[in-house]
Amino acid sequence: MPSSAIDKIIRVTKAQEQFWSRSHGWAPSAAADLLAEARLDRQLSFTHTLYDYLPPFPPDVAEARQILGYITLRSLCEGALKLFFSVWFNDYRKDQDAVYDRKRTLLSPEDIAFDRLIALYAKKGDFKFEPFLRRVQRRGNAIHHFCDRDIGTQSGLIADIVEFKAFLLAVNSQLPYPDDISDPD
Repeated sequence: MPSSAIDKIIRVTKAQEQFWSRSHGWAPSAAADLLAEARLDRQLSFTHTLYDYLPPFPPDVAEARQILGYITLRSLCEGALKLFFSVWFNDYRKDQDAVYDRKRTLLSPEDIAFDRLIALYAKKGDFKFEPFLRRVQRRGNAIHHFCDRDIGTQSGLIADIVEFKAFLLAVNSQLPYPDDISDPD
């Protein structure tokens, strides 16, 4: 059921926000600093809007609502990827696939473009979500009105919201939690 998937998305995102935004003391300091500055509260706020995409869209605003739904999903996916690479920041910055700018300066996870985050996660995280992430990226890009892009259907958007739950749980399962703290999954 889509509404129960959204309930789970909200619960996991809330637990992530509460835990990771206050990870000083046990997480590596560079990662904890990144996470303390991240607006994980906004990530949580966006999850609450997912319910808005379940009722049938009125015909006169259907395309706009569809695009806004994918923009929301895109933001949530990008935030989950940035959380992943921020938590693993010490490993990321030593990795041969770390992302650098033109001046060869290491990019922090919050500065990496969504396209590069997807590619990096497909290599370092879980490659099976790449088609989902690419679809969300393409459909979210439909906000740029001067290009004709496939925006899918509302039922496809709802299915992608449910798939986001699976993606979020996969990302969460790859995050390290101290033994005395339970995983929010």
